[in-house]
Amino acid sequence: MIVTYEAINRSGDIVHGTLAVQDMPQAQGELNRSGLIPVRVSQSDTRKTSSSGKTAALLPRWRRNKTGNARSASRRELPFFTEQMSILLETGTPLAASLSAIERQATCPHWRLLVTDLRHRVEEGNSLAAAVAAYPEIFDPIYHSMIAAGEASGNLPAILSRLAQLSRLSDRIRRKVISAMIYPALLTGIAGTAMIVLIFFVLPRFTDVFEQMNVSLPATTRTLLAISNGVRQHFLPAIIAAALIVMSIGLWWRSYPGRRFVARNILRVPIAGPLICSVINARLFRLIGLLIESSVGLLESLELTICATKNYLYVQLLTSMRDNVINGRPMYEALLKSSLIPAGIAQMVHTGEENAQVGRIMSMLADYLEDRNETQIGTLTSIMEPVILIFMGLIVGTVAISLVLPMFDLSRIS
Repeated sequence: MIVTYEAINRSGDIVHGTLAVQDMPQAQGELNRSGLIPVRVSQSDTRKTSSSGKTAALLPRWRRNKTGNARSASRRELPFFTEQMSILLETGTPLAASLSAIERQATCPHWRLLVTDLRHRVEEGNSLAAAVAAYPEIFDPIYHSMIAAGEASGNLPAILSRLAQLSRLSDRIRRKVISAMIYPALLTGIAGTAMIVLIFFVLPRFTDVFEQMNVSLPATTRTLLAISNGVRQHFLPAIIAAALIVMSIGLWWRSYPGRRFVARNILRVPIAGPLICSVINARLFRLIGLLIESSVGLLESLELTICATKNYLYVQLLTSMRDNVINGRPMYEALLKSSLIPAGIAQMVHTGEENAQVGRIMSMLADYLEDRNETQIGTLTSIMEPVILIFMGLIVGTVAISLVLPMFDLSRIS
């Protein structure tokens, strides 16, 4: 088949061409062997008419003309930007040419404007660190500091590679959690739908039947029918009350007392609390390890990690670690006093401090914790699924028994 490609050569220029290959993987291999970085590879359709070709040629131009706002760029595109910058710089592409190449292939108008502004700042003589510092809502202080350290040490491609790795690890954990919650959420949704159908459509019909039967109903049946009647008669006030409760909880959650309450108690939840604590520990150790290995000072690394931490208990822990460093005491003393960090991990940090390998030890701890967290998330998911199924079975069984018991009583009386 014939494929058309758009790729970046070693000079950072965009090149176009066609290849005659058997499949897409062969096309990718041919481009890599030619020293080209593929941007877009697609199968060429020779049956397209000239009018359709003109329409297709107008699409990229239309996309480029779409208006956007650089300040509105989403952080979801940041891992892709970091990965592409790392690859381009590692192949020897100049910084401005790398930004230009990413600008051309950006599909989001907001990100295209953002990269365009970064390129302009770099071409005017500013460093990449100074350019990204103009957008703190997209590039956080950790990102900016690591870029600055990479430019100062002349090791910017490796720093960008580490940042891309950090983004990939965060995305992997997030996807793992989301995928673990899909099935329980689906089961919960099915159970909620079944209860709505029972309350609004099934139970009212049984109410009429039981009234005609004129038999004494069991306590469970009376309770079930009372709940159905109450919900149906006060449906609108119940919806309004539920909406107000949800809004109040949301506002309280965002308030300072609410955040402190959640941070203090969420780590005490059985099973889930230790897992959340371990996930936060892995992220903090990863950040500190990457910063130190990127030639950022220990004190500055702790300051940046404090800025990137939302849980106030961990902010207090990191602040204690920073104060120990300022006063010439080891960090592990603060870790030993905290209930958030296991004693074995604190001892490993102490070993790293004694051997001047804090960054390496922190990264090793992050690797260990991340692997363990993935296993625990999978285990927790496998436990939640049967628990939810059992809970659904109990609800359905209770409803079924409550509706059938009066029938048995009627047959016995007859």
